[in-house]
Amino acid sequence: MIKFIATWILLFCMVFDSAIAQDKPLLSEAIREVIDTKGVESAKKYFTEQFNTKKDLYNIDMQGISAVNMAYSQAGDMESASAVMEIASPFMQFLLTSGSNSDYFKMLEGVAEQEREDKAEREKQAKKRYEDQQKQDIIDYQGQPRSDLEQFTGLYGDPAEKDKNRRIWVMISCDGYLVSGALWGDSSPWWMRSVDDMVFTYKDSWNNIRMQFETDANGKGPTMIHDLDFMKNPLVRLGPVSEEWGKCIERPN
Repeated sequence: MIKFIATWILLFCMVFDSAIAQDKPLLSEAIREVIDTKGVESAKKYFTEQFNTKKDLYNIDMQGISAVNMAYSQAGDMESASAVMEIASPFMQFLLTSGSNSDYFKMLEGVAEQEREDKAEREKQAKKRYEDQQKQDIIDYQGQPRSDLEQFTGLYGDPAEKDKNRRIWVMISCDGYLVSGALWGDSSPWWMRSVDDMVFTYKDSWNNIRMQFETDANGKGPTMIHDLDFMKNPLVRLGPVSEEWGKCIERPN
């Protein structure tokens, strides 16, 4: 709390010190004098009474209050430094909320609102930079997004295979990339990199996959030529992916 008040003083003192009347004693000097002559506890009691009955008696000089606090702190007298902030706090609250300083208070509210708006804009720009970098990272890894990938989608397998789950699925991501995977098991999807019009690759710690799609002389197909050692080669497109899967795959966050 004391640290907060000290910071608060430094932020606002230049505004309010400019309005000091010269015919009143400075609160900072009064606090120092009573602490030095009568001690901390007596000073707290004295200025509580002063605030309740004579709060208008003093010029509430925030720079001076901050300086007195700092002087005690640098001297190692943390009890007195803390007392300065405790004593000054209600006077400063009074200064901020009094009618004579309403214009200053409104100005500070405006400054705070502008800072909130600036912070929101900075966060917006930071988010955009992050998203732009993510997109660039994807392009660096997977190539440019494409709009002609629908021709490759479907379920691929061996027509003679009786196990209907023994198939490879191929879909499009919602941001324009080819995504594939095994219909069985719970392995992660393969986010394919476009290396040619009909050729796609994928590589991670466990897999190094290459897929090439082809059509025959009559335009039938496509078939998938691959390097998956657990599947027959080539694989034939057996049909579309279930509509329950949706039209595209969202990229994980």
